[in-house]
Amino acid sequence: MKRGKGEDGSKSIDRISELPQCILQRILYFMSQEDAVRTSVLSKSWREIWCTRPNLDLSDATFKGNNGEFISVLENTLRRYCEQRLSLDECSLSCTSFDSTSVSLIEKWIPLITSAGVKNFRLSIVPAHFGHVKLPSVVFETESLRDLHVERFILDQKAIEKTVLFKHLKKLRLEQVCIHDRIFQKIISSCPLIETMFLKSCNTIRSIKASNLRRLKDFYFSSWSDEEDCSIEIYPTSIETIQIESGNILLHQGSNFLNLTSLFLDHVTLSSLDHFSSCKFPSLENVAILYCNGLEESLEESHLHIDAPNISTFGYHGLLIPSISFATTSTEWSSCLYLLMRSDPSFWLLKLHKLLDSLRQSEISVTIHQFRMNDEDIFQENLDLVQDIKGGNKPAVPLEDLKLQGDLSYFSPLLNGLFCICRPRKIGAINYMNAESVLKNLMQGENGNYQDQLRQLWLPDLEEVSLEIYDKNRREWDPTSLSDLPDYEVGKRISTRFALKWRESL
Repeated sequence: MKRGKGEDGSKSIDRISELPQCILQRILYFMSQEDAVRTSVLSKSWREIWCTRPNLDLSDATFKGNNGEFISVLENTLRRYCEQRLSLDECSLSCTSFDSTSVSLIEKWIPLITSAGVKNFRLSIVPAHFGHVKLPSVVFETESLRDLHVERFILDQKAIEKTVLFKHLKKLRLEQVCIHDRIFQKIISSCPLIETMFLKSCNTIRSIKASNLRRLKDFYFSSWSDEEDCSIEIYPTSIETIQIESGNILLHQGSNFLNLTSLFLDHVTLSSLDHFSSCKFPSLENVAILYCNGLEESLEESHLHIDAPNISTFGYHGLLIPSISFATTSTEWSSCLYLLMRSDPSFWLLKLHKLLDSLRQSEISVTIHQFRMNDEDIFQENLDLVQDIKGGNKPAVPLEDLKLQGDLSYFSPLLNGLFCICRPRKIGAINYMNAESVLKNLMQGENGNYQDQLRQLWLPDLEEVSLEIYDKNRREWDPTSLSDLPDYEVGKRISTRFALKWRESL
């Protein structure tokens, strides 16, 4: 570090370099490993400081595939700490491109790291190639381990033949790891302080019992395989987020999830809807239920009640329309539904109206993907039911947004039925080339047929409908007509939607 000149022309003192070594080490503590190394060129005082700082961040990614250089630097660094009896507060070791022979070096490195008295140790090991390698047993003897990330390894009885010393472990991440239930339960039973558990593609796990992990906050599980679904039992009151993709979740009846804020279930089977409905979620804000086939089968004859007074967002994607209700005091929350309409529309409108009515207090957006089917079969059987909805004490439900996907020519009868049970402010995903013809067919039909009967139920309530086109430059929707567009614009892919205005009484 160069010394600057003072006002009298003399060289000023480099006061930072004159600080005690322990202070300089503390300064480097807050730098990355790469930046800490760069300080060695500042002055003679800084030349060796980076080699003795109380934290190390060792990653082969820094060496851009040169594993030989990485191994040399790592071993020289660890040897220096041992020979000079330097202490380590923190150490992060990341090996993401090792082959099976290099992995064995971990058995030598970990004892060197632990001998430096490291208090916070983070370990990430990912072999460069697929093909499971056995994880060295020394990993499970590292009591100072706080964060463990392992991919593409085999964890068997030999790897943990001794006591697992994970008393301080807070984060566990396993991906594509071959591990069986008994071994996995032995590991997590030795992690009383664990806060984050991330399990991805560990397809040999069949059962997870995490109810005794009293500090667990974040739980993620994903296993897409043809094998038997994993059974997951989870009930720590500390849990804040649950994300499960494919599995079977078990909830204790009457459980109170005091701190849970986010629940994401994708292709998940609920063992008991009654147990779920009896649970309380006082802090739950976000709920997503996606393609839960087992859940949908149960919901055909059952009802799911979610006690979530502070709900903020609810999302549902599925083949069937479920029966779901919320107990909430929230005044501003949103619901997003994505429905795949198949060839059996039996009581489809009635079920949809019941679901929308249960979500009436939220801002609702609905996307419907309609598969090709015979028009005459779509809503003929629902006509009487729609008339009952319209004529009885079942008012149409306001929607913020309705999106339609599929063959647009099949949506006229669908819209006829939908307009009898709901009042969308916007209808999107309309192909610009067919937009005006669809609107014309919707507003004018043949007298006497059931479509016209449906139309007469909602048409008096519609005050205004207009076509809007999205202006990409201004990022706004503008009312317009396709006839107003220049010829060269009509051939382009244009985002269009209908804007509808209904009577205020609705």
